[in-house]
Amino acid sequence: MIKMDVLTQVLNRGISSSELRSTFASTDATGTSDKKMGIKAEVGIHVDISPLGLQKSKNTGRDKDIDESELPDDVKNSLKAIRNQQEELEEKREELQKLMNNNSMPAEEKEQKVKQLQAEIGNLVRAVADAKSQLLSSMQEQGLSDQQIQKAMMLMD
Repeated sequence: MIKMDVLTQVLNRGISSSELRSTFASTDATGTSDKKMGIKAEVGIHVDISPLGLQKSKNTGRDKDIDESELPDDVKNSLKAIRNQQEELEEKREELQKLMNNNSMPAEEKEQKVKQLQAEIGNLVRAVADAKSQLLSSMQEQGLSDQQIQKAMMLMD
């Protein structure tokens, strides 16, 4: 049985988890202890994070070295975009490898999908190369020092 008055108190007062456990382990109006009834009060909050939120969370840790660098913000953003493209490229390569190892698919269908993935991979390779080239040109135009450019190049790979 959920004790609504206890839950209201928790919300209103912000009771600590140890107080909450002892409150839920108390005796109800009939004199039956929750512990005797086998009821376990779970303390905590369950949060579901969207796939986009998970990706952003993952990228935050992944890009910590970029964020901590002393490069201009536009360079940092470009580096993060390049990493995203490189990650997508790696995923497509893995997908192609799995497809190549799949022997259960009809040959014509497999060939068509292989060609499609190869085209996507080719486009991503060009996009990464173009992004790197544009970033290098941009850094030179901004007058970044050789040390800053080297740092950015190191973070790119």
